[in-house]
Amino acid sequence: MIRNEKGFSYPLTFCVILLAFVVLSIHLELYISEKRIINETVTMLKQEYYFLSAMKWTEEQLLVEENEGGSGIYSFLDGEVNYHSVKVTDSLLRVTFVLTMKDSPEITGVGYYDKELKKMIKWNEKN
Repeated sequence: MIRNEKGFSYPLTFCVILLAFVVLSIHLELYISEKRIINETVTMLKQEYYFLSAMKWTEEQLLVEENEGGSGIYSFLDGEVNYHSVKVTDSLLRVTFVLTMKDSPEITGVGYYDKELKKMIKWNEKN
């Protein structure tokens, strides 16, 4: 019985191929998950950058013009930010930013600009 090896190579080859298939499947799933996470991270970083740039540009514009209320659009490569400012008190403006990107839903951010300090003092984001 020990010397009879007929039919031994087929099950062994099948097990090795099956094991290789399972290992490759696991690596493929990890690769796809990493790509998805990287794409989401890039999108989030773009959104943060667009909001920060729009806030800084609006802050500079309010510093120079001393506007009570106004609105406008900042265009970027993958989206645009609409802003609208409303007077809350004599020294406080509420600026609403709406970010629209190609493959993501609209995101709204609200910043409060203090005329006495001449800068944004508070920031909130809504999804």
